[in-house]
Amino acid sequence: MSNEFWLLTVPNEGRTPEQTFERLRRYTDEFSKGYLVQIPSLTVGTLDSLMALSDDMEKVDNSIEVAVRKIERQYAEICGGSGRTREPLLIDAVPVERYLPSFVWEHAKYPHRRALPELVGSLRSCVGAIEDELKHLTITYAEKTQKLASLNRGAAATKGAKASLALSPLEDVLRPEHLEGVEFLDTEYLVTVVVAVPKPKEAQFLETYASIASDVVISDGAACSPAVPGSATKLTGDAEACLYAVTLLKGRRAPGKFEGDAWAPGAFVDFVQAYAAAAKALQFQLRPFSYDAERVARNESERKALGAEVDRLHASIVRWCKAHFAESFVAWMHLKVIRAFVESVLRYGLPVDFVTALLLPLKFREPQLQAALDKMFSHLTRDDARGLVEDDEKVGEYYPYVIQKSAALLA
Repeated sequence: MSNEFWLLTVPNEGRTPEQTFERLRRYTDEFSKGYLVQIPSLTVGTLDSLMALSDDMEKVDNSIEVAVRKIERQYAEICGGSGRTREPLLIDAVPVERYLPSFVWEHAKYPHRRALPELVGSLRSCVGAIEDELKHLTITYAEKTQKLASLNRGAAATKGAKASLALSPLEDVLRPEHLEGVEFLDTEYLVTVVVAVPKPKEAQFLETYASIASDVVISDGAACSPAVPGSATKLTGDAEACLYAVTLLKGRRAPGKFEGDAWAPGAFVDFVQAYAAAAKALQFQLRPFSYDAERVARNESERKALGAEVDRLHASIVRWCKAHFAESFVAWMHLKVIRAFVESVLRYGLPVDFVTALLLPLKFREPQLQAALDKMFSHLTRDDARGLVEDDEKVGEYYPYVIQKSAALLA
């Protein structure tokens, strides 16, 4: 079966509705499955009101279809997998392909005696409210998932993406177990920093870290590196990089001097920055890090709470999509029936004497079905019928009958 459904309206031309439908089936059964659609006695109103409504109907139809497709896409995205593996969207507990042939006008929700503009306005408002609610839900879900992803960039990332030890925030990479037994100093003279080392250069780093920037610290005419020998401690590593904790001398002040009668203290010489620059030239990246056990615990608690909230929101959106897809699709079908009725009255005139049928084309047989319909109703193509169609419509597809073609579901 094709993914399309065609809503077709043709005049009875002296036949009963049943006779018209049976004749239609004889012409089209080879290319489609056909079903008679029972349209209630809708309120016709005035010709002017019908023409005004007809002009607006295509826009309303398109806007409702857009909402239906948004729900479909959101459901597909949030459920993941292919259309064959995820649970299908249902209408009244049946899939779309079974709902369409069994379409029945819902009189309680859409009273057929209401003025047609009121009915169309009600359908538009109902689906518009649903679309607004979907927008709010998707924005909220996106914000929560993005925040959770930022908290999960470490090894426990929910989507399995591994954090870069060289680039990711250290708070997202280093866990309490990595820091156990490591003392992070931050005194007047000493500071412990983290150095990201490419895996192939790990041995080189261990051999040279205590001699990097060896001309920075000068004392009694001798020079040395600010790195404390023996302080390098490996925190964690993967196939690409390692993280080491190294303790450095912070720096010193140059000797001061008198400038006139005022004493001017010497400038502060930053050993850490000098060490970082020299290490960078060797592809070792210095990464200052201050470990806060309470902050780590808060982050972990927040991550778990946010994960639970995202899971709840995920389940809620799945349920929401199932319920509101059905509501939106039903509204869309009622709008299409109203549109078929209005366009048929304008095309065939009064009194109402036409039949509406649902055609479900067989796969790859759409061209043959179209040709069969054109041949069957070729006698309706008259100058007076064409006169009812605007010039810009003639340039596009014009049929001697009223037809709407739509996709039942997203491909």
